[in-house]
Amino acid sequence: MFENYFGGEVDVQINAFMSGTVWNLKKMMQKLKEGFLRIIFRLFFPRGFRCAAA
Repeated sequence: MFENYFGGEVDVQINAFMSGTVWNLKKMMQKLKEGFLRIIFRLFFPRGFRCAAA
């Protein structure tokens, strides 16, 4: 929020709401990525990894 391209009191609030929205979208995308990778991992490695040395 160092660079505020908007001017005025209402525009500062808009900038804050937009920053919060971007933060929440970033967290949601991280969770979606983790879920997608979990599905792909289970498709290609259905039994998981097992230690062959033991």
